[in-house]
Order: sequence, then C-alpha cells, then structure tokens
Amino acid sequence: MNGAEYIIRKLISNGTETVFGYPGGTVLSVYDSLYRHRNEIRHIRASHEQGAAHAADGYARVSGRAGVCIATSGPGATNLVTGIANAYMDSVPVVFITGNVEHTLIGTDSFQEVDICGMTLGVTKHSWAVRDRETLIRAMNSAFRVAFEGRRGPVLIDVAKDILETDEKAYEEDIIRSADGSPLAEHVLPRSAGFREETRAAASLIGSSVRPLIIMGGGARRSGAENAVSELAKRLGAPVCATLMGTGAPVGVPENDWLGLPGLMAHPRLKRALELCDVIVAVGARLSNRVVDPAMFQEDTKKLVQIDTDRAEINKIVKADAFIEGDASEALKAVLELLPAERRKSWLPRGDGNGDFSGNGNANGGGSGNCDGNGDGNGDGKAVFPSDKPFAAALEAVKEAAGEHLCVCTDVGLHQLYTARLFPFGKNDIFVTSGGLGTMGSGLGAAIGAAAAAPDRTVLLITGDGGFMMDMNELEVVARERLPVIVIIMRNDSLGMVREMQKKQCGRRYSQTSLSRRVSFTKIAGAFGITGKKARGVGELAAAVREAREKGIPAVIEYRLQYEGC
Repeated sequence: MNGAEYIIRKLISNGTETVFGYPGGTVLSVYDSLYRHRNEIRHIRASHEQGAAHAADGYARVSGRAGVCIATSGPGATNLVTGIANAYMDSVPVVFITGNVEHTLIGTDSFQEVDICGMTLGVTKHSWAVRDRETLIRAMNSAFRVAFEGRRGPVLIDVAKDILETDEKAYEEDIIRSADGSPLAEHVLPRSAGFREETRAAASLIGSSVRPLIIMGGGARRSGAENAVSELAKRLGAPVCATLMGTGAPVGVPENDWLGLPGLMAHPRLKRALELCDVIVAVGARLSNRVVDPAMFQEDTKKLVQIDTDRAEINKIVKADAFIEGDASEALKAVLELLPAERRKSWLPRGDGNGDFSGNGNANGGGSGNCDGNGDGNGDGKAVFPSDKPFAAALEAVKEAAGEHLCVCTDVGLHQLYTARLFPFGKNDIFVTSGGLGTMGSGLGAAIGAAAAAPDRTVLLITGDGGFMMDMNELEVVARERLPVIVIIMRNDSLGMVREMQKKQCGRRYSQTSLSRRVSFTKIAGAFGITGKKARGVGELAAAVREAREKGIPAVIEYRLQYEGC
C-alpha cells in the first residue's frame, strides 16, 4: 500500500463521504486511489482550487462533519490559502491535503515547489509537512481530532510526491490496527478543573445584573446552545443579538427582545441596549471590532461575562470580569442550574428606538428613518434604513417561495448584511456566510458544499453582482454535478458596501465601484446549461424561485434592486 492509498482509506475510515479538489502532477497517485474507491467516496472537482476550499468549508458547516479538500503543489496549494483562512476565521473543521515535490527536492526551488505549511502557519490549527511515512501516519491519525477539539478549525497535511507513491508495509499495519469501526472525527476535551469555579463566578455576576444583554456567536450555534440562550434570556429578561456567525434559525425569545445584528448596520434599539446594559454575556462570540466597541468598557459601568471554548479568545480584546472556558451549551446549562428559576420582565422598553444610523432622532416607536439622520425607532426589531424595504420585500418573497428546511448561503457585501438582518429564517433553516474574513467570491463554492452535504434541503445562494463575478466559474460544477442550487443575484451594478463607504467617508467620490450594466447573468447561466431568468418584481422573483424548487433544478435569477445609492 502506498501513501496515497493509505490517505484515502483513512479518510473513508473517518466517515468521509465527499471530498472536494482539483487534480495535478504531485497528487496523481491520490486521484488514482480515489478512482479505485469511487464507489466508497465521492469526489467533486471544482473549477478552481479556491472554489474547492470554499465548498469543503460549506460542506463542513452544513453537515457537521469535517470537510476535506485536495490540491496539487505550487499554485494548486497557494490557491487554497484564502479558503483556509476563511475556515480558520469562522472556526470550521476542514482537512486540507496538498501534494508537494519529492522530499529530496524540497528547498531547491524545484518546479511548483512552495512552503505551503509556512504560508498558512497563522491560519491553520496545525500542519504537517510530511517527508516520511511516520509523519504521514501520525498526521492521518491526528488530523480529524485536531480539527474538532476545542475551537474547531482547519488543518493542513502537505505530502511529498515520493511519500505518496512509495509502498510501505507500515501503512497496512496501521489500517489493521485502527480498524475498530469507530470514526476519529470528533474528540471532546474533558472539563477543566476550574470549570465549576468559573461557572459560579459567572452565574453570580449574571444573576446580579439589572440590565443584561446577550451576544450569541457562532460558538453557540455550533454547540446547539440556542435553547439554553433562550432560557437564559427569559430568566434575565435580557435582549439578545447575534453576530453574523450566530445568525440563523430564530432563538425563542420575545420579539421585542430580539435585536438582530450588531455592528455598522445595527438596529437603533440594539445600539441603545448596548449603551444602557450593565452586563454583556458573550456566548461563543469573538468580540471583534464589528461586534462591540472596547471603549464602552473603559468607564467600568459595564461588566463582561465571556463563554468560549477557546481560551485564547477570552480577554483577547476586552478583559472579562468573569469567564467560562468550555462548550457553550454545557456552560450555559451549568449557569442556569445556579440561577433562580423564575423569569424576569424585559428591561428594554418597547419602542425604544432612540434614533437612527447616526444616533439622531426620536424614540416614538412607530416611525422610520434613514442612514443620514433624523429618523425614529420603530421598536419592533426590524430595520429603519432606506434600502431595507426593497431588500425585505425580496427576501420575504424568496422565503415564501422556497419554503422550509432551507440552507441560505450568501457571498459578502450589502446583500450579506441585509440577508442576516432581514431574512425570515424558519426554525429548521441554516445560514452559511463568511464572517471573520469577509471573503468575496466564497458564496457559490459554499453553496456547492452545502448542496452536497444536504441534498434534502433547498439551497439558496443570495449574492451580489460583484461577488458573483468572482466565482461564477463554479457554475460549471453546479451543472456537472446536477446540484439544485438556486442563485439569486441582487443586482445593483455596483460594489454596494464599498460604495456606501465612499458615500459617507469620501464625499460621494465613487472610485471603481460602478459595475457594467451590459453583463447578462442569465446568458452566462445559459452558457453553463443552467436556467437563467430576470425577475422584474417580487412576484416574478417568487415565481422563479418556486419553479426551480419544484423542478429540483439549478437556476440563476437576476433581481434588480432599486434603492438610494444604486
């Protein structure tokens, strides 16, 4: 058995059913083994290695299993780097396997030789530069465990070509030794000795709060802590907001207490809640600059309780007054055991909009406003920006037509934030987006991975014309694999998010953010053999989505948005 055959057998023994990748010279032996095992493991070839990386990422997010991605040396490996970083920033377990030149040539600037382990050192949990059989065995026995344990994330195995192609008896012996029928995909760390003490301190601070606010992050979603978050919010009378990675199926809190997405486009009521709260409970959330302003903690009028499985995230940006290092679901259950069972009334007044995007306005609970000033809070958790109405109407029409059990993917841009804020997610829907890295061009690959992982779901990709033009080559994969991905392009002929920044920060000097109006996305779809349609209103948009869903076919639907700034 050679190294390539050993890798594929170990993938199969770890429960891997689908891998993504692109063949090349140094991984010929790997693809030869994939051919021999084609009835046991499915390979989906992307149009570009970056697309393969995003597909493996999307597959992992939706399936709950590790994604696997394979690429050759040199540019094949370097094309993965953005996808690796995207998975790392969003804590997604993906096993990346790359080929390299023969180990005797490494360090000689050989053809297509790169130090991919060195290049990705800061965006992988661990990497193995495999130059002998012992390292390959150690890597394949550790990769899935490392990807899952603690804070999840990507790992990289870079294997020299001669190691892949050389037969070794040690590989067969390891296969026999580890063939106990139990996948190695997940390993749960035991609770630390300080878990109980940490829990008591956190519960004490949470219980003594008068105006608590809960921030739910991706860690809460991944651990299945939604019910625990809901129960904590009800006992405390606390409003809840969710980061991009924490967005998805609704959490069972009263509508008045659901405040949506923090950051630049936060609802006025959330901004007001952040000003007034005395304790913030961050559950599985990286407190990046898109979530909170560290300056709000400087006057010691607010306390922070942080719950995270990654010790490195605790105290990284804001010093926590109490913290629990551990799984979000387990930690919240332990906290709830120490809190009174009775439920408090919500402390956040209904209709406390307190302004608009710039912080000016009246809190009358019934008006509307705009991004530039002088607006009123509407008090219902919905948004008050001028572009909300066309986006909201479109997204509501899409949801009605697409039905339940959705996987909603986005690319990156204005459409992403509006989808996160306004899409009427159902309790069984999944949201997939690039949060930490904000990777334009990741959407279609992620949707491909999602469709491969969950053929029983309707997979929607909501994207912009800018993002779509970065990855539309992956439509070939959608057509070839017959994946019923419904692509909805929210077209505004601009790089909308950057254009909004230029509007506010550059005095409306729009430099290189206007896109061609002559591009026909429906004709591009047709060239790939995919149905393409233009929707001129929400009715036509809903009809196009419904038709694609009912027929179970891929489709590209172009929907032109009309709002200020287009």
